[in-house]
Amino acid sequence: MNWENIENLLDAYTQYKHYQQLFDSKGWPKKNSREAMKDLLIKGVKDPGFINAAMNLSEFEEWLVLHQIDGNNYTFVYSLQTKPELEVLEDLYNRKNEIVTRIWEFNPNISSDDDNQVLTNLNEIVLVDIHRNEERGKYIYSFLAPCQVYGKTVSGLQKIHKKLFFAHCVLFKDSNELRVVINPTSHLIDVNGVEKDKGDWTPIANTFYFKMKEFIGEHLLIAPLWLPLALHKLAEDASSHNNADITSQSVNAEDDIREFAEALLLKAGLDPEKDLAMTLHLAQDIQNSFEAQLIEKYGIIKGDNPFELFKQRIDGVSHTINVESRETLRGGAAAQAARKSRQNNDIDLLGVTLNTNERIYKFLVEQGTDAYLIRGSKNVFIEEEVVNSVIRKLNEYRDEIQPSFSSDPNNVGTDPVIAS
Repeated sequence: MNWENIENLLDAYTQYKHYQQLFDSKGWPKKNSREAMKDLLIKGVKDPGFINAAMNLSEFEEWLVLHQIDGNNYTFVYSLQTKPELEVLEDLYNRKNEIVTRIWEFNPNISSDDDNQVLTNLNEIVLVDIHRNEERGKYIYSFLAPCQVYGKTVSGLQKIHKKLFFAHCVLFKDSNELRVVINPTSHLIDVNGVEKDKGDWTPIANTFYFKMKEFIGEHLLIAPLWLPLALHKLAEDASSHNNADITSQSVNAEDDIREFAEALLLKAGLDPEKDLAMTLHLAQDIQNSFEAQLIEKYGIIKGDNPFELFKQRIDGVSHTINVESRETLRGGAAAQAARKSRQNNDIDLLGVTLNTNERIYKFLVEQGTDAYLIRGSKNVFIEEEVVNSVIRKLNEYRDEIQPSFSSDPNNVGTDPVIAS
């Protein structure tokens, strides 16, 4: 191992929270700075007797490669038309010592203003490790790529810097899912020559999807056509008032509301029987308003659903409707607006909170052409397992919905547009 390169890497890319996670798992005493945590970790690896529950070199190398999978990451979830062959995944894992380049071979050396001395041996995307979790049937392919970012020299002058860009591609032996996990580096210009499209990181994620195909073979994608319906189901469940009395009163009032809607239309000189769609639409609006008043009067009952909403975006044919609340979208004007806007429109972005009892996390789930995206709503540290909880929930809805797409002639395997 090249310890100078390892220390440079830890100094440049490892957050305090990464150390906290590791130290908590080991029962080590935490320090009040990244530098102190780094020093203790390295001493513990080099001298197994220095600290309890010491890490051996193999375990340390695995952590060094994988710890970036937690953080302020973007997770793109692709659906492959066919699962990668298990024999291919196993063969790659068994041969990883022949095909990977060790992460400590790269020296970030970010203190240098001379680009000729920064990452001189990294000029393309390289595979730095393959991790296998046999219990979960999971394989993680960890990559490094050169990227360029805007920055400043030591003297304060503006300059383009060359840095490391981390990416992880996650596959499962019993699933068609491929996840690409990347960190949205600030002031990014390009990753291995590929630029993002304004705020859209899809071209970067697609770059690693294509890189994975070099290892697992040709695979096409199934577009996530089911996601808007899944987001609608999630929105309905996560914003439910859970109050049986409100539901009962609302249902009991349906006939009266329908008659009231018809009477209003007749008074306006319209025929409710000839224009049934108008009648149903008006009755639905009245029903929603009535239920909103009942919620204000009787309140919501918090159930055991750990998910709630704070944002919703509708992508209509000729309009976009954004609804966001500083609280949850269960009651009040914002919740009513969100509920009404999603009745006959597709949701293409949903802001979701997940309460794990230890902490409340905020996510954005966003529809894409080839994959859907899960990202933190702000620049916050989020563990991989928390993202997994959101994906599992979406997969539950997908499994309910997916059969309706099985006969869709447009639902065939495709490839993303190659980034230029």
